[in-house]
Amino acid sequence: MFSFRAYKLLLYQYFDIIKFSMNMALYFPQLIFYYIAITTFCICGQTTEYPPKCTICLQVLTGDYYMDAWKNPFHIHHENEGIFCNSCSRIISQGITHGGYRYTDGRHICSLCQISVVKDDSSIYAAYSHVITLFKTIGINNIPSKIPIELINLIELNNKIGSHSYGNLKGFTHTDHDHKKQPLYTIFMLFGLPKIEFEGALAHELMHVWLYENYPNLQIETTEGLCNLGSAVIYKNDGTHFSKIHLQAMENDPHTIYGNGYRKMKALLEKSNWNTLLSNLNSIE
Repeated sequence: MFSFRAYKLLLYQYFDIIKFSMNMALYFPQLIFYYIAITTFCICGQTTEYPPKCTICLQVLTGDYYMDAWKNPFHIHHENEGIFCNSCSRIISQGITHGGYRYTDGRHICSLCQISVVKDDSSIYAAYSHVITLFKTIGINNIPSKIPIELINLIELNNKIGSHSYGNLKGFTHTDHDHKKQPLYTIFMLFGLPKIEFEGALAHELMHVWLYENYPNLQIETTEGLCNLGSAVIYKNDGTHFSKIHLQAMENDPHTIYGNGYRKMKALLEKSNWNTLLSNLNSIE
């Protein structure tokens, strides 16, 4: 039996070791690094698996291999057969994402993203309220209230957009120009998006509404660039790796309108601030 006296003696020895380590660190500061490193290794174990294993077939990786946006490694020959989450870009596997789902319109989503998918009126309203709150902090006010927001699949969304459809679009704002008193808006959103991605896409569409109300004659590159800046507000406020992936995707977007427009407006914003940018929109060429 492990007696109290033995336990007490062991405890004293433990404190003596800590005291000795601290005293040594006073005279040899470089020992602090080694002490922390050794302690971390003992407590946490090895942090990186070596040799690494493929996250799809679980076999050891040798030679060259690929990694997804989350640094999950996999064999090169899995590139064509691998399925990636359309929302977070993780490679979908049982070991990494606990599997995933395929929507009827062909998109894939991992189980991790599926947890926060926006799929009912309450979650839509919560996302809308959050976007409006963040927009107010940058001077975007007086967006018309009670705008209908409908969830549709990718096929239906492309049909709504028509010839201007673009592969990365997740929403579309329909404006009824024939309404007598004021334009009526309906926002169509891609169903099955996780919360942060939904808010980012919704911010893009609500920025369209605000611009139509206040600056209806801007060039399309400026308009889409500003709407992408609206999405960036959501992602920067979130600050997660998920959001950083989406910010990087906009930064690298090769599209002549959406990509170039975003980079142009982002550069202008970085030189000033939101108040100055919004006050000089009509002078942007």
